[in-house]
Amino acid sequence: MKLIILLVFLCGCWAASFDGECEYDHGDGQPGCKTEEELGRLWRNNWDPTAYWQCEEANQPAKLVRCPGLAFSQNEQECVDWSSWEWTPPCDPPSKP
Repeated sequence: MKLIILLVFLCGCWAASFDGECEYDHGDGQPGCKTEEELGRLWRNNWDPTAYWQCEEANQPAKLVRCPGLAFSQNEQECVDWSSWEWTPPCDPPSKP
């Protein structure tokens, strides 16, 4: 039974990462802050669900921001309570540092 649950989970993750919406990011998710898209939104820290990256100025390093006691929701673009946080596949930002 545990094996079936694991296989279903892995298939779901694999399918979600190839849904055509983004490239899967294996890094920490830090954007290069080189495009308008990067300046206009927040980027999750793929290695820490309590933090996100924010580009404050073009061509400058992204700032790491923490959500004390909360988790960052990529979909909501804000810090949320853990009870409403959901894991989503990480996406590559348009540019890297």
